[in-house]
Amino acid sequence: MKKFLKLCFLLFGFVLLQSSLHSQSVNLKSLQDVQLLNVQNCAVVQVNASWNYQNRVRIEQLDKLCYIAQVDIENKDIGAIIVKEWDIDIVPTIIVLKNGVEIKRFEPGISMSFDERTIIEDIRQEVR
Repeated sequence: MKKFLKLCFLLFGFVLLQSSLHSQSVNLKSLQDVQLLNVQNCAVVQVNASWNYQNRVRIEQLDKLCYIAQVDIENKDIGAIIVKEWDIDIVPTIIVLKNGVEIKRFEPGISMSFDERTIIEDIRQEVR
């Protein structure tokens, strides 16, 4: 019975964690934060740099559909790792994940900016 209660508590905690992470926007600052993306049904991550902030897309508009996250490549703890592991060539790069797997990637042209309205609509279509 004690093991059963412990298992129930762990499962309940996991469900709470998942529901508390959905519908919010966070800055990923550690590898543990990045690992949380794997438990999300849907996640949209914008990889950018603080010097390029004016070219960011306001992906938090999608917080009712997906878990929203931002990564700054200048973050000393995870920036270089994200650039290498996610093969980031230009910022901002927006990555759409379903169950931890990349399903779509948006990279700007030479202008390093997006048409925000088009990107938001494309992401909405992708995650529906």
